[in-house]
Amino acid sequence: MAHLISSSRPTRRQTLKGIGAAAGGAALAIGAPDILRAQESTLVVVSGGGSYEHAIRKAVIDPFQRETGIKVTYVSPADGAKLKAQVDSNNVQWDVVELSDPPFRPDVSKYVEEVDYGAFDKETLDNLVPEAKTKYAVGSLVFSTVMGFSTAEYPANKPRPRSWAEFWDAGKFPGPRSLRSCAGPGQATSTVEFALLAAGVPKDKLFPIDFDKAFASLDLIKPHITKFWTVGAEPGQLLSDRQVAMSSTWSGRMQLLKDQGAGVDHQWNEAELFPVYWFVPKGAKNRAAAMRFVAYQASAQAQARLNNLIFYGPLNRAAFKYIEPKIAAQLPTAPENIDKQFFVDLAYWGAQSPSGKTNTEVLVERWSNWAAR
Repeated sequence: MAHLISSSRPTRRQTLKGIGAAAGGAALAIGAPDILRAQESTLVVVSGGGSYEHAIRKAVIDPFQRETGIKVTYVSPADGAKLKAQVDSNNVQWDVVELSDPPFRPDVSKYVEEVDYGAFDKETLDNLVPEAKTKYAVGSLVFSTVMGFSTAEYPANKPRPRSWAEFWDAGKFPGPRSLRSCAGPGQATSTVEFALLAAGVPKDKLFPIDFDKAFASLDLIKPHITKFWTVGAEPGQLLSDRQVAMSSTWSGRMQLLKDQGAGVDHQWNEAELFPVYWFVPKGAKNRAAAMRFVAYQASAQAQARLNNLIFYGPLNRAAFKYIEPKIAAQLPTAPENIDKQFFVDLAYWGAQSPSGKTNTEVLVERWSNWAAR
């Protein structure tokens, strides 16, 4: 049901000085602070653990508590099945949750509250990218699935693949490849989208997915695939060890390896942008405070602080005013990167197909049959 924030995603080693000062002392005038300060219950915020928890506590949770007086209890990991069980049993323990899938399920109205956009200031609303503002959820960050490659196989003085059509062109760009399995954990849909791009479908015409065309394209690349990866660390290892020449991979993983001196790099063209969202479960005990938190995390300052610490991208365009240009250039939603990519259509993948299954379930079933051939 849910795509989790990866707890193993790397944390930045360098933290920009002055971000906290730029945002500190400027508490957002959102909601009804006097009423919320007086409430006795604690806001329960749920997302990923590990390095992500460390980053979000420092960048968002702690400043939110200081500026609003609202006490927060942080819980991890977020889990879609647990959320559903809480709502179904009328025993909702969570107030605000960070996941991708629940806000785009066909039965979303049963499990998620509509966003109260009256809790947001105009500057935040004006600067959020359109994909971040949905009926039931507000975007927190985005990560990209990009094309990574070995710099040993493709050094700077030789042509490098710049599109999925070139990734598919084993004659022009020889070498073994890797792509993500569509039957792996999480919402692993990028490979069929890349297959359509390789077949000449424009990135703004990918949805609805033409499954027949996508799998015909996959038939062409299958002989050149060494492994269909399922775990985020795999592509970097395969590339670093020169087991493959190129692979789909997460941009943050590539940047970390590159910073560590590994012979890998990536490019942004035709990458898939995958947003993650905050939402309020249906029947949450602290709905007003939860909406205030959702609005707070969407502000430019909060998103800048968070994305200064991790290899994700902010969905508030104004956040880049508070991020050093050298760091910003490494993030998926930097102005020079975002337009080269496309947003995954989570509403499409969560929608019910004529078969009664979601489009994601249709993909997984078809992929499993195809991969076994």
